[in-house]
Order: sequence, then C-alpha cells, then structure tokens
Amino acid sequence: MHFKTVKDVVDHSRQLHQQISQFYHQLSEDNCKARVSMLLEYLKRHEDHLEDTLSKFGEDKSQSVLDSWFQYAPDQDLSEVMSSLEVSDHMDTDDVVSMALTLDDYFIDLYQGMVSNASSSAVKAVFQNLLDMEEHDKIQISKTALQMSDM
Repeated sequence: MHFKTVKDVVDHSRQLHQQISQFYHQLSEDNCKARVSMLLEYLKRHEDHLEDTLSKFGEDKSQSVLDSWFQYAPDQDLSEVMSSLEVSDHMDTDDVVSMALTLDDYFIDLYQGMVSNASSSAVKAVFQNLLDMEEHDKIQISKTALQMSDM
C-alpha cells in the first residue's frame, strides 16, 4: 500500500486528465474523419475542464482535509488502460466513445476504492464528490456521442 495525502491523489488525477487531453488532441489531429475529430476535440475539452476542476478543487477544501494521509492510494497508472485501447487511424465514433468510457471507468473505479477505504467522513466526502463528478461526466459523454451520431 502507498501512503499519500488527499492532495497528492487529487493532483495526480489532475495530471492524468491532462495526459488524456493531450492523447485526444493527438488522435484528433491524426484522424481524417470529421465526425470523429469533432468528438475527439469535444473529449479533449472535456478533459481540460476536468483538469481545471481538479486544479480548483483544492481551493474549495480545507487544508487539513487535503493534508490527510490516505492509506489506500493506488499508483494511478494509466499505462495498462491506455495500452488496452484499440487506437487506429480508422476509428469511428463508436470506437472513440468506447475508449472514452473505458478511461472514465478507470477514474470511477479509482474513486470508488478511495471512498470505500476512506478513514474519515471528510476524506470520504472529497472522493465521493469526485466519483459523482466522473459518473455525471460519463453520462454526459454518452449523451453527446448519441447526439453526434444523429447528425
């Protein structure tokens, strides 16, 4: 087990969203299908928003909560998830949505584990808020993808 503060986990999650944003941007530039590129750019902006939200997250929480040590803190290594994604120049919108939902599931699983193992109600509330945000965003991505496929 790794011991980290709540702030460390939130900061690392922010960095992961930044990496995913860059990943979507690169895929968008490499893809020649207009609808797929539009969806990838939407996902990039979505990840930028999540990164920004996590940057501001610390401003809304008390320093004592952010400095709380958290025993259950996984490495948050996206490399396994990223390597399992099927990426190609011929991706369609369904492929992109599947990929985005897989990445969202990574954060949902992460935050569910953090909520389950939180040592205090304040720490639990932090990760429950992040979990709720990720679940809401997953629904929003699905809705946006459906709207794009109706175009």
